[in-house]
Amino acid sequence: MKSADDCQTKLSTASSVESNPVDFASRPYVGWIPTVNGRLSFRHVGDTRRPTESIFANLDTGAERLIVAYQHRPLSDILFPRIIHWLQNISGDFWFVLTAKSNNSPLVADRISGKIHVFKSREDWRLHADQPMRRLIRGISQLRFSNAPDMPARANLEYDRARNLVEQHADIEIEFDLERNGEVYFSQPAFREEALQRASEQLAASDGHNIRKWVADQCYFFLRDATHAHQHHEVTSDTILILQDRKGDDVQWRKNIIYSLHYAIIRFKRDPDARSALRAMGILAYCKSFVDCCKLKLKADYKDFPEFNDDALRLSLQAKADEISAAEQIVSNRQSVSLAKAGTSRTIVLAFVAIVIATIAILIQPRISTQEKDDFPLLFQVSTFAAENFFSFMGASVVVVVVTWLTTAFNVAMDNRRLARSLLEASYVRKRSAIAVFFVGAVITIGVTLWIFRPAVLSLIETGKEFFKLFGST
Repeated sequence: MKSADDCQTKLSTASSVESNPVDFASRPYVGWIPTVNGRLSFRHVGDTRRPTESIFANLDTGAERLIVAYQHRPLSDILFPRIIHWLQNISGDFWFVLTAKSNNSPLVADRISGKIHVFKSREDWRLHADQPMRRLIRGISQLRFSNAPDMPARANLEYDRARNLVEQHADIEIEFDLERNGEVYFSQPAFREEALQRASEQLAASDGHNIRKWVADQCYFFLRDATHAHQHHEVTSDTILILQDRKGDDVQWRKNIIYSLHYAIIRFKRDPDARSALRAMGILAYCKSFVDCCKLKLKADYKDFPEFNDDALRLSLQAKADEISAAEQIVSNRQSVSLAKAGTSRTIVLAFVAIVIATIAILIQPRISTQEKDDFPLLFQVSTFAAENFFSFMGASVVVVVVTWLTTAFNVAMDNRRLARSLLEASYVRKRSAIAVFFVGAVITIGVTLWIFRPAVLSLIETGKEFFKLFGST
């Protein structure tokens, strides 16, 4: 790809002029960033660690708020991404950059407007933007400690440099307007190079996808992660809400969001665990907040919206959560009592056996001395064998302790690990193939392990054989 210094290509779509968000032509996509109190905090825009930690500056100059942030976002959704990426020499990593300003002083501002810029490769990002953006963001952040009269001018100068830098080198950019109530309006994405736009559109069309909508959705997810702390659902549940097509109508998209939120509520409600019911209650709170925002925004035009009995639904969810929690508590109490009894019994038995064995060992030790080995030949052989293979027994004991510690010390959450999630998804889609692959993989793993540690394995086998020969010889 040529750099912007070599070939300046005009943006193929959308104007760089930030326009009124109610303009359907310039803002064809709309969505909602959840806010339970109906009022987003612009002060925290950019501060996120999902999916990776962002580098950001969010500065109150007194007259306006300036925001510059960037984040690395791995967007590949294929199974076993690290393996497939390495084999195919591909990558699903993108870099997103946010530059935005408020429309007034931070105390009274009700909107921030700006652009999101996308870099499609690590090479382009590191070559053109990585280090310069870090320096510019650091410079803007340091100005929050300044009381100099020219602080706003210096901050705007750094902000303009940051925006000009990414406008020159980013592969895609999209304009947005984010209102205080969470409503966000997006323009069509603009490609810096027409060749990249044509290739992307043709490839997406061959798979039945709309590349423009996909890019807009990913920019919405980035802005939502930078603005909203995920609550009441897994951070991986990005698609509960997506961007909606406005299509000249400021009502239908709102209904679609309400339907999406209630669909998520019912889906969580069907899960047989208390946590899902409580999460559904949290999403219900978001839905109630969005409905209130719609009523406030539409006023008399708020009509023919779907009506839900939220109070009854909330009581039902609470009752289900309480019922499941009570049932789980009863089962847990029974298991605790059973385990406590079993533990006490096992401890008493082990203590008794240990005392008996120690007493017998003390009593028989003089009887199996060298002088009386002919009277107790088996005990003498066992004693001699134990002494000769003392370190083998100690090593085996250490291995057992280490394996037990490793298997019980960590509570691995399968759904939080990408490899484990890929295994689960693959086994669900292709059950027989997955069983065969897992079986072959287990055999290979065991075989390789035995081959690598074959001296130790052979030593243990020989030790076992010698031990059993003691009883066979009698």
